Amino acid sequence: MRVAADGYIDLSDGRRVRTPGFHDQQVEPVPESEALSYLLSRSFPGHRRIVRGLRLEERKRIRLAMWADSGSERMTLVDRVWRAITQPASPPSNPEEPELIQVIQYEHWAHPIHLDGARTRVIPRGGMSLAEVPKEMILRLDGQLTA
Repeated sequence: MRVAADGYIDLSDGRRVRTPGFHDQQVEPVPESEALSYLLSRSFPGHRRIVRGLRLEERKRIRLAMWADSGSERMTLVDRVWRAITQPASPPSNPEEPELIQVIQYEHWAHPIHLDGARTRVIPRGGMSLAEVPKEMILRLDGQLTA
């Protein structure tokens, strides 16, 4: 690759030119607990339930979302990760009040997932004990469903 004195790149050179952009092999993944907290700090349109934990590539996308300059780029990356780890859920029986559909347990943290109107979000319920949550609603992100 040759760069002219005026700063332009000579593309007639036959060698490979690497342009700026998404190169995920250079991005370090976010630790899983931090990635999960960042992901669940958003609310998402539609009713969805988490079915698996975050993979390495998805944690790299979360890192890119944290670094993104524009809100639309950030939400595009986060929404892509959200759709990859979730599946559609049935709508709440009463759309007027939030309905608890799942509790995500990672180590000693518990994140209650609610259907709130037309959105899926984590709504803090102030002092919700993990012992109060029905066992069928808990998904441990170390790969095991508790039943």
